[in-house]
Formats: sequence, C-alpha cells, structure tokens
Amino acid sequence: MGKLIEARNQFAERAARRLLGYSHEQIMEQVDIGGLVLAIVTDEETGLQRIYHTHNIVTDAGDEYYAEAGAQHGGESVTNAFDSMSLGTSASGAPAKGNDSDDLTEIASTNKLVKATYPKTNDTGDADNTGDAVDAVTWTFEWAGADFNSVVITDGVIVVGALGAAEPLLTHFEFTGGVFTKGATDTLKVIVNHTFLGS
Repeated sequence: MGKLIEARNQFAERAARRLLGYSHEQIMEQVDIGGLVLAIVTDEETGLQRIYHTHNIVTDAGDEYYAEAGAQHGGESVTNAFDSMSLGTSASGAPAKGNDSDDLTEIASTNKLVKATYPKTNDTGDADNTGDAVDAVTWTFEWAGADFNSVVITDGVIVVGALGAAEPLLTHFEFTGGVFTKGATDTLKVIVNHTFLGS
C-alpha cells in the first residue's frame, strides 16, 4: 500500500508539470478537478476595478483533455486543442459535466484566444490570480475596451477556436453573483484555475 501511495504522489507531481492529465483509470477515479474563476473589470478612465468570482465545472471533454495531455510524453495527442473563451448571457444553460457549446448563449465578439504563455502552472507572476498553485493549471483571457460591450455577462466557456454548434467544452462556469457589465472604457480579464485534488 505504501508503494502505491508513493507512486500516486509521484504521478501527481509529474502531471502538474504536464497540464496535469491522468491517463490511468485507477488514478482518474481518485482525482477531482475544480477551481476558482476570477473576472476583473477595470475602468480605463478611472482605474477602478470590479472583481467577480465563481467556481467552474470541467466537462467530460475537459477530463479527456487533461488525461490526454498528461500522456503526451507517451506519444498521445489531445483530441480537442482548447484555446479560446466565449462569454454568455443568463439565457445559457446551467454548467454541467455533459455540456457542450449549445449550452452557452454567446455574447457577440467575446470569443478570445488564450493569453500568450498560457495555460501554465504556478501562475505566481500575476498578482490578480488569487487561485494560483503548483497543482493548478491557469488559463487567462483578456479583452480591451473596444473588443465588446455587454450588460448581461453571466457565463463563460473554454472552447476550440470560434464557438460552433455542439462543440466540446473544456469548462463551463456561471458567476454566482448574477450578471455583470463591461462598458466601452472597461477592460476585462478572466482567469480560470483548474486545481487537481487527490482524494
């Protein structure tokens, strides 16, 4: 039993450095993926910030992505190369493991590629990220003031490229405090952390 626990801990350490994937079914059953999402709206004129937070659900397709990413050393590749975020309105479906892109009512012009150098682990270089950790994968997305305006932002998803019909999602989240807004003079940063917790 001691050797099994040691092997499992060593595997978790290696996985944290490789997007934290889990390809072995027995280990997958011992792992829970979750984490903090932060949305930071900054008024470019005044510098005032509004911060919103929630937790997110990694979907079935997201579980598969992290498992495949963890097995890349053995030659596996990821089925879905998640790289973009889209934001949605309150008409979106509730976050759930089986969700796909049809469960998001997308806000126009919100589809955005992940920030350069992300995803990464141990995101200590960003003071805004209060959910960073050595066993967490961080995805960061940023919008300028002119990118889009909306008064009904409630949801977000990570997808592959532009949002299409019935497309797989890495994650789906809904801000628990209700809607928030982004005006023409506001920038927006959304930080998604996925923490891997062994049971």
